[in-house]
Amino acid sequence: MCNHPEIGSRRKFLQLAAGTVLALPVMSAQADTTKTVAPIIDLPKPGPTDACPVCGMFPAKYPDWVATVLFEDGHADHFDGAKDFFKYLLDMDKFASGRKKEQITGLGVTDYYATELIDAKQAIYVIGSDVLGPMGHDLIPHPDRYDADAFMKDHKGYKLLRFDQITKSMLFGLDDGKFDQ
Repeated sequence: MCNHPEIGSRRKFLQLAAGTVLALPVMSAQADTTKTVAPIIDLPKPGPTDACPVCGMFPAKYPDWVATVLFEDGHADHFDGAKDFFKYLLDMDKFASGRKKEQITGLGVTDYYATELIDAKQAIYVIGSDVLGPMGHDLIPHPDRYDADAFMKDHKGYKLLRFDQITKSMLFGLDDGKFDQ
């Protein structure tokens, strides 16, 4: 996992600036939505015996890759990477033992550079890079386009994706090292 202090500092600055901007009156209806930053979120951490419901691995052993789904009753499922997290979300009948999407109150993935849990729905994901997760090729989460573009350049990424662009066929393609699904 890569920890760049300048990126972490930039991130803290952007979060403070975003809070300041939110306190100001809206000046323009033409806001640039490409500069949004996925916020850091507070979800339970996996314990040493929590197993990924998709692959059976223990996510606590891979803290730089953890993804979490939190339900309204306080139950959390943890994953050893974004790929299994999405396999779970896209096939809850198979993996979620009777739980429904409507019961979900939090979705988090670990930001590659800052290694903090960020809102999965607002993250940007890179596929097809030279960085492998605990389960091989994976979706690499970033809080914003700046970090995602830097990662693409540094790690030969293939494609940027938003939460709602990720499909089952894409995930199974990653398992086979294919990125053009």
